[in-house]
Amino acid sequence: MKKTLTPFILLFILFSACSNGQQNIATENINTPIVENVDTKTFQGLIAKNPEGVMLDIRTPEEVANGHLANASTINFYDADFQKKVSMIRKDQPVFVYCAAGSRSSKAAEQMSQMGFTKIYNLQGGYNGWMHAGFEIIKDANAPISKVETFTAEQIQTLITSNKLVLLDFHTQWCIPCKKMIPVIDELKKYFEGKIIFQTLDADANKSIAVSYKVATVPTYILMKDGKEAYRKTGLTPKEEITNALNKAL
Repeated sequence: MKKTLTPFILLFILFSACSNGQQNIATENINTPIVENVDTKTFQGLIAKNPEGVMLDIRTPEEVANGHLANASTINFYDADFQKKVSMIRKDQPVFVYCAAGSRSSKAAEQMSQMGFTKIYNLQGGYNGWMHAGFEIIKDANAPISKVETFTAEQIQTLITSNKLVLLDFHTQWCIPCKKMIPVIDELKKYFEGKIIFQTLDADANKSIAVSYKVATVPTYILMKDGKEAYRKTGLTPKEEITNALNKAL
């Protein structure tokens, strides 16, 4: 005598199969490594494929002065506030980290994975391996972008209340995306001269102000209109996008 499966049993089997499939997908996502240790050639290829990624050199200033990879932001691994500075890097973009030989960067990568970064590539062999492979290096000591100024919260508040429109530009000396945005901000200053006040603020030198404006990453641009926030943008941003936002606020 043949036994037939009731509709309820069939539904149970199908549901179980779907649940197992979803569980397998979830397991695969969980098991996807956040940190990948890659060789120099792979590292170079990944950089080319991810132009929005962040290059991070964690060597000492003395080491960096002797040469570094192009477009590398520099944060000394031995700095007491290393993690605080690193936390200001966008966590949703790939980060390419390196040191001299790979030891410090490996430790830094693990710390960053615990801080919520989604994808980190650690250069095996570090800067030394990169240089010996014959890849491009830059020797400019990563000079600071400008003299660091400090402000009080009262000074910034007075500036904002005394002017209809103020664009706060939060940056740091070690942030390469910040440096890349300098020409953009300079052009905007000229274009909106007499209409909008531009105020640059080093987030490291003005930590309490950065915290009060909830600046989590650099660069961050905040447009204050009549004392209230009207626009906010982080990271590399096309000039046209900021221009449109500022024109809209006029």
